[in-house]
Amino acid sequence: MQHNLIDREKEWAFLEEAFQKNKSQLIVIYGRRRVGKSFLSSRFVNKKNGVYFLCSKGNEREQLELLSIKLADHFNDPAVRITPFTKWHNLFQYLSEKIKKKPLIIEFDEFPYLINANPAIPSIFQKYWDEELSKSKVYIILCGSSISMMETEVLGYRSPLYGRRTGQWKLKPLYFKDVMKFFDKRHSLEQIIEVYSITGGMPYYLVGLDLKKTATDNILEHIAKKGRPLLEEGEVLIREELPDATTYFSILHAISNGETKQSEIANHIGMPATTITRYLTNLQRLNFIKKEVPVTEGKRSKKSIYSISDNFIRFWFRFIYPNRSYIEEENSTRIREILKKGFILHVSRVFEEVCTQALCMEESIGHSSIGRWWGSYRDMKTNERKTAEIDIVVLNEEKNEIVYAECKWKEEVDVDDVLKKLKEKTVLVDWKTDKRKERFVIFAKSFKRKTEYSGVRLYDLNDLKNIFSRSQSN
Repeated sequence: MQHNLIDREKEWAFLEEAFQKNKSQLIVIYGRRRVGKSFLSSRFVNKKNGVYFLCSKGNEREQLELLSIKLADHFNDPAVRITPFTKWHNLFQYLSEKIKKKPLIIEFDEFPYLINANPAIPSIFQKYWDEELSKSKVYIILCGSSISMMETEVLGYRSPLYGRRTGQWKLKPLYFKDVMKFFDKRHSLEQIIEVYSITGGMPYYLVGLDLKKTATDNILEHIAKKGRPLLEEGEVLIREELPDATTYFSILHAISNGETKQSEIANHIGMPATTITRYLTNLQRLNFIKKEVPVTEGKRSKKSIYSISDNFIRFWFRFIYPNRSYIEEENSTRIREILKKGFILHVSRVFEEVCTQALCMEESIGHSSIGRWWGSYRDMKTNERKTAEIDIVVLNEEKNEIVYAECKWKEEVDVDDVLKKLKEKTVLVDWKTDKRKERFVIFAKSFKRKTEYSGVRLYDLNDLKNIFSRSQSN
């Protein structure tokens, strides 16, 4: 199991830089549950011989008592252990006296729990920060997983703490190149991509799986099984941010099943399209979903679609949420059948994401913007209205260059066939049609013949692995 910090050098440097200023600091660290905030910040605090306090869901008096015990242990003060503080006033006075003698770093992890216990907590902290702590050498970290609460109650304009923070950092999931560091050389890139399609860039999920086993076996043993923590994870993630979650579950399930337009999602869940706008906005704000338009279009394009931003949430709502009955019945045979039918398609969508990240690292393919493209056209033979899609389109405004890329999660891909179909779609792309230079890229597990064509690059899994390995060594 991996216990080292992976790809958190910038975050650590940020915390260290603030520490080296040798003056009062109020740092806010937040990000989605399981992204590694506590792993990072608790190790930083411990290395600096500070006080790490994990807020609980208990009432305010209980939390004051628990924090008092932590401080008593840190300062070797038996009197405080015997008689814990019952008022914030007394606790902050005690802290103020102690840090006059020696600087202190203290972290309040899951700070939103403290706010839930007493909504006046931001005002209380603001009062003592202004009157005492900001003039001392205290280094306070406020850490939280509830993005909505951290952004409103701590960082928001109306929060009493607004303007007090001296720094903030929102931790994001790891990129694929860093996820690869959890695996050893025995793992093929195919195996790593399959696992990544479940875990995304969330360290907790990666260390919670047995990386020696296949993705399917991990699903059956660690997710789609009664009693396993990840079985409930999707529900916990949504309810933590959105207590009245029924409609949100239905929307996420619809999107995971390929209903991507607002009208399609609304029809799937039986609600008017205008009614679900606020639900979609909230899911976007919390980074559960993203709104996309064709890469050649402006942000206000009416061609927008919605997709789930996170691999684990996409996987959970596609395979776990609708099949809980089979899991409760311990019908692993049926779950395996469901995975056999749909998991490859799920992985193929994640493969596009991996290929997009790889293209961003290729210096020979500079880009102003990169993303998917789709559009409608009229079939001249049947007069039917049809839709065309290109997996990845890279635009380089400066060079008037456009790169079209197709991603095939298949073995022995026929380049001629893929290239022919891709070129048929490119004539539909409306971008600098009179002066653009076109290039083509095809990604696949492997090719029938890896023949080089003029203006065409072919990447198999070995090529992809080399790209990501180079980026790790840079």
